[in-house]
Amino acid sequence: MEIHIKLPANEKVIQPSIDFVYRWSIECGLSEEEAAEFATAFDELITDIVLFAYPERGEFSITLKDFLSRLEIIVYELGEPFDPERHRYSAKKALSEGDFEGAGFEVIKKLSDNFIFLYKGREGKEFRIVKNIKHPHITHIYSEKELKKEPKKAVSYQISPVTENDAEDIAKLIYRSYGYTYPKEDMYYPDRIIKALKEGKKFGVIVRTDRREAVGYFAVIISTDSNIGEVGEVVVSPDHRGKGIMKMMMKALIDMVKAKGLLGLFGEAVTVHTISQKVNAKYGFKSTALIVGFFPFAKYKGFKHGQQRISVVIDFLPLVERKEVSLYIPQKYKNLIKEIYKNLGITVRNIPVKKIHLKEKSFFKVNINYQFETAVIVIFSYGKDFEDRIRNKLMSFEKKGLKGVYIDLPLDKPFTKKAVQILRKYGFFFAGVMPLFHKERDFLRMQKIYQHIDFKYINTFSDMAQKLKKFVKRDAKEVGVL
Repeated sequence: MEIHIKLPANEKVIQPSIDFVYRWSIECGLSEEEAAEFATAFDELITDIVLFAYPERGEFSITLKDFLSRLEIIVYELGEPFDPERHRYSAKKALSEGDFEGAGFEVIKKLSDNFIFLYKGREGKEFRIVKNIKHPHITHIYSEKELKKEPKKAVSYQISPVTENDAEDIAKLIYRSYGYTYPKEDMYYPDRIIKALKEGKKFGVIVRTDRREAVGYFAVIISTDSNIGEVGEVVVSPDHRGKGIMKMMMKALIDMVKAKGLLGLFGEAVTVHTISQKVNAKYGFKSTALIVGFFPFAKYKGFKHGQQRISVVIDFLPLVERKEVSLYIPQKYKNLIKEIYKNLGITVRNIPVKKIHLKEKSFFKVNINYQFETAVIVIFSYGKDFEDRIRNKLMSFEKKGLKGVYIDLPLDKPFTKKAVQILRKYGFFFAGVMPLFHKERDFLRMQKIYQHIDFKYINTFSDMAQKLKKFVKRDAKEVGVL
């Protein structure tokens, strides 16, 4: 959930804003002490902005983000230029000279779990304060012996919708099946699972044996910016694989999704093995993209694979019929994109570009996943500043040490044909099509990676996924990545 607030740079807004952040923090899961620390850090930041950033009237904006594992406050302002690196706090100067310059930022760092400053030139300054929510890990609730105990073989299995009461069993099931290697860390924290279910961020099914022991779990995560869902969390207990549990869960999930009126489902099927891809294919999912190095390296029990970042195949299941779409398809990728759509049962009409009218500024959204060390940029509209802003973003990402950057380009905008040429100059290569992924619109994904990926460890199942693998590898070589 996100809350957006725009405020005047006036001293009268400071205390009400601090009070709101304190109450919001408690509501989102912080203790009273942690909420007080977070609110104090916020107090230091906006007081500095109100008192020193604007010599005259001005305004600043605040975004509050509530994640399962952390809270973030992002403050944007267009006040006077300021470089915190030139105003570092010195305890020695404070004691000997009474010089407390930079002390406010030092307080913010001590009271938060992460404090990030970004100077964006003409776009102003961005401050990001992060506070982690301390939930108990499943290994703090149960002993290692209890967690590793495998349910006995079953005579029969029962499937039911997931409820908040299933959270601990799901976390135990994840740990038993993956150890510490499951890429979605929130699944080891029962409280975070409960929170996601309460807030309607996901729904799913759980499979139990005739002894009521949990052996299967499968959930759909609802997209935050489009009416689609991701079959994004799935696990079957090791000794109960090969019993048809995955298929049972998939069928039940698809029925639930249709009842909720979603337009489509997608899966990020890891390429360490082809099991998930095979299940997806059985239920009508079609491969549309190969995302290289999307997740950090994780060891999957029972599978031999190279020690490199994990790639995923995007499999998509349309739940509404679309017979034809009109898109601006880049010439270099025209044939493959048309084939991807044909595989989805959709005919593509490639719109010729006559004239392009660009606004001054591009409009896009950036999502940085610090856990996965990746960034996804979604372009909604193009401006004359497109190349400059992408170049600046890449410089910023490299400083942060990100391992992969992925850019979604709208296929209903004519400048996408030109944007592909620009991005290839910066080492981006083809990933595939992301159908209905943002605002119910189709996007072309381009990707750039900063670590070597050996394609021989990327396993694909469907004919289309195999074509994508060959094409993506060739395109990566052409831009000098491999």
